[in-house]
Amino acid sequence: MITLPSGVFKPYAGVATAILIFTKLGETDNVWFYEMEHDGYSLDDKRAKIEKNDIPDIIEKYKSRDASAQNDRKDKQFLVPKKEILENDYDLSFNSYKEEVYEEIEYDKPAVILERLGKLEDEIQSELLKVKSLFE
Repeated sequence: MITLPSGVFKPYAGVATAILIFTKLGETDNVWFYEMEHDGYSLDDKRAKIEKNDIPDIIEKYKSRDASAQNDRKDKQFLVPKKEILENDYDLSFNSYKEEVYEEIEYDKPAVILERLGKLEDEIQSELLKVKSLFE
């Protein structure tokens, strides 16, 4: 399963699309997922050629996929066991199985922010007085 970004088929259609790959070898125990971000063209209506292109990486990763290898679901490609897909009512959306990584952001306390804003406001007022004095 290869998810394509919305815009790949612009200007004709702007919907997100996916490619399902079937093999003649019968049943599979794992489904390979890959999230394509770039296809070598911009995703706007012009579809101009760009350097970023995931297609060579897709081909390489597909050929070398290995169910016994480390499977990091934070990556743009991973394998999902068939059993898990069955338990998810055959949901084949990439985001259903991708593990999101959230970065914790620490902000200053409101008192510190307000103090900074007060200093900035004082600077602004000081500069405004200088400008006003030019017109007197």
